[in-house]
Amino acid sequence: MNQLKRFTLCLVGHRWAKISYPPSQEGEATGMFLRCLRCGKESHDAGTVASGAGGTL
Repeated sequence: MNQLKRFTLCLVGHRWAKISYPPSQEGEATGMFLRCLRCGKESHDAGTVASGAGGTL
């Protein structure tokens, strides 16, 4: 069965909620993204993403 994704337009502006990504295989937190509670649009650029060790080269 195919699932259809519903795309609707928020006429009064998005109402964003922070959603957590599922934990990694090691059980570590992997960050958050934003999802509109009205239309379901997701913004993966505006949330937080867990970073690695950084510039330890």
